[in-house]
Amino acid sequence: LTEITVPESVTSIGNNVFNGCTGLTSFTNLNPTPQSIISNVFQNIDLTKVTLYVPAESMEAYKAAEVWTNFGNILSKTGPLAWGISDGTLTVSGEGAMPDYSWNSAPWYSYRSSITTVVIGDGVTSIGDNAFYDCSKLTSVTIGNSVISIGYRAFYYCSELTSVTISNSVTSIGEQAFYDCSKLTSVTIGNSVTSIGDWAFRGCSELTSVTIPSSVTSISGNPFYDCIALTAIDVSEDNTAYASENGILFNKEKSALIRYPAAKQDASYTIPSSVTSIGDGAFERCSNLTSVTIPNSVTSIGDYAFAYCTGLASVTNRNPAPQSINSDVFQNVDLINATLYVPASSIEDYEAAAVWTNFGNIVSALPIFHVSVTANNPSMGTVAGTGDYEENSTATISATANPGYRFVKWDDDDTQNPRTITVTQDTTCTAIFEAITYHVTVTANNTSMGTVDGTGDYEENSTVTISATANPGYRFVKWDDDDTQNPRTITVTQDTTYTAIFDVNTNIQQTSDNGISIYPNPVTESFRINGITAPTEVIITDLSGRIVLQQTTEGGEYVAAGNLPNGVYLVRVNGKTLKVVKK
Repeated sequence: LTEITVPESVTSIGNNVFNGCTGLTSFTNLNPTPQSIISNVFQNIDLTKVTLYVPAESMEAYKAAEVWTNFGNILSKTGPLAWGISDGTLTVSGEGAMPDYSWNSAPWYSYRSSITTVVIGDGVTSIGDNAFYDCSKLTSVTIGNSVISIGYRAFYYCSELTSVTISNSVTSIGEQAFYDCSKLTSVTIGNSVTSIGDWAFRGCSELTSVTIPSSVTSISGNPFYDCIALTAIDVSEDNTAYASENGILFNKEKSALIRYPAAKQDASYTIPSSVTSIGDGAFERCSNLTSVTIPNSVTSIGDYAFAYCTGLASVTNRNPAPQSINSDVFQNVDLINATLYVPASSIEDYEAAAVWTNFGNIVSALPIFHVSVTANNPSMGTVAGTGDYEENSTATISATANPGYRFVKWDDDDTQNPRTITVTQDTTCTAIFEAITYHVTVTANNTSMGTVDGTGDYEENSTVTISATANPGYRFVKWDDDDTQNPRTITVTQDTTYTAIFDVNTNIQQTSDNGISIYPNPVTESFRINGITAPTEVIITDLSGRIVLQQTTEGGEYVAAGNLPNGVYLVRVNGKTLKVVKK
């Protein structure tokens, strides 16, 4: 026997009733009033390992009742789940979904002012609507790894909650889930969340930043309304539905501006020309903003879009047709002392348009010119600065070379980078990039001994083959860096010189087959020809066959060679040819 349920009707339990039920793990007592029992009712049972389930309103009575107090856990059931409170910690366990509640119907609602910690156990698959509504002392939440959804107003007004980590099992965060968690400073959104409901974090007035993971595909309304400390909303670059630019939340195409962080420090902001709609409350409570420019692409402006932007003094609207807006768009903005800049041809239309007419000054806006920044070859580098700018404003343009390339100049020969220009007309600025090249010089230690190949200009990190070819009578020894490969492949990373080392080929015939020889060989000043006795004609030629010396000599006489240039020569004597080296 492992589980026992006692109905509400039982008012008396006799001695030793459950004595020896050693397999007991769960005991449910549905009577709201603990029965008076003695210890032998559960004799020989380790009650510390048994869970007692009782009516929610009776938990404290059972905890105080003799014998019943000895159970290891005293919990109450809500649907398929069980819950209990101990020392301020509310634990919800079991398997299945937590029911949805009205604002005050959660079974632990009456304990809300004493709950400091909530633990949602593994097995619980959802956090119900209003589950922890007004748990104003709650400081810590642990969400089990089986929870899939967080319901509507689940943590509404948990005003002491400072941080929350939404587990990777969660796929949806309901509307107003963390509404008015005013001390919440840190939120980690798990990488399985696909949807975030409207006002999910409204009134989280100390939340400074948040990151939207790549998994999110649906953001309803404005989850970050009244987040007055928010400075940045970052979005994973891998997200296919949403994007951020300078901490501002857009849809992926940047056609919808969803939220400009309320605490962003910039005093002025120009909405990108890709935007066609400004969401509800998109700039709400951006008190640092004094000036905003709306491009002519914007056709829709949501409710409360600029509400409570108390510093806003200048609005430029470049759409020639005034957008139809509600009066709350500029709620609590001093429009009487603000200036509205519009196209010159549209001043009367804005003066007649609802809400826009409330601006104290409606005047002509400065013309807008387009600056296009391009690259002569996009594969060589990237550029920045393209955009629409007011007449006489300054634009900063820049060019960044890719590896292996360098920025040379702009097409007007200006070499500043980055560069600031004054915009007076539509302008195109082209960055000139070129490949980084280095010069490879291939030389020989003695050009009479051989030739080399491979000299030239090459792109950085390219491979080049250099080679050395010895002339007859000579041989290639090595390169000047002691490498002996020939031909040889090098990687070009700088200007470089390679010198081929040639030397005389010492594999020279010293003696002919009839015993004639030259001594010494190599020769510096003179040599004699051994093996001849009678006067004999000696003809010396260079390797091209040109005669450089011709004389008759007898055996033992020396042939003068001191005036010959160093090199290899051919000696013809008695119909035989021998080689001699002059050094």
